[in-house]
Amino acid sequence: MQLGFALWQYIAITLVGANVLYVGVGGAVHWWYYVKNKSNAKRWKIQSSKFLSKKLDREAMWLGLFNMNLASGAFGVIGWGVFEHGWSRLYYDFGSHGWDYTLLSMFLCWLFIETCAFYLHAGGHIGWFYKNIHSIHHRYSAPTFWTISAMHPLEWILHSSYIILPAFIIPMHLYVYGFVVAMTFVLGYWDHCGIKLPRIPLHGSNKFHDDHHKYFHVNFGFTCSLFDRIHNTIRRDGHHYTELSFNGGKGVVKKPEELGSNAVGPVVDY
Repeated sequence: MQLGFALWQYIAITLVGANVLYVGVGGAVHWWYYVKNKSNAKRWKIQSSKFLSKKLDREAMWLGLFNMNLASGAFGVIGWGVFEHGWSRLYYDFGSHGWDYTLLSMFLCWLFIETCAFYLHAGGHIGWFYKNIHSIHHRYSAPTFWTISAMHPLEWILHSSYIILPAFIIPMHLYVYGFVVAMTFVLGYWDHCGIKLPRIPLHGSNKFHDDHHKYFHVNFGFTCSLFDRIHNTIRRDGHHYTELSFNGGKGVVKKPEELGSNAVGPVVDY
């Protein structure tokens, strides 16, 4: 499907769209909660007594804005290749595949993204990688809307890459892929805003990822807690977590003399 647009037009469209969402929508949300209603934080904020300093808040905004534009420009180039030159395995006619395959392709696309997100994220919490790369994202221990993309640029490129890849390896309808990618970004903003929001079926509470920023090496999943449950990396009651606790999300058991050296507290209900 050729739309007849030039490369610069694709880049311009993605840059404008990203900035409208990030600066426009994100800025409005940030102003409404973190400026206008800051005094009512106990009512709406997950970490109600903790805010980023003005310096960290500005840093998160500018770093996040840089990374968002970096990825958006690349998405424009890829969009040009997909729509004008047929680079991907996306198709445009629902009739070419049955609804059973359509649903399967949606699941496979989500599974690919979530698998990459979990293991690359968890890998980023290994000592050297954390201290030199991923710790930048964890400067923001009380996350805000800006912090979804406030990280080391190389890490942002890595995360953006596995979101793009399914379009090139899994045959699926354009709208199916677009829906999965859109939901991925929506959930990313949902989880980083720091605002108490309703639970989403299958996803759960956005406190899950907020606790990741608060307790560091725990709760690595992105769109759900599936892999954290498989690998036992969900935060548990009775365990103590710090930025220097590089132990795969297990934390340190509080009062082991009372609970036993192998005590495992209950998984926090998200």
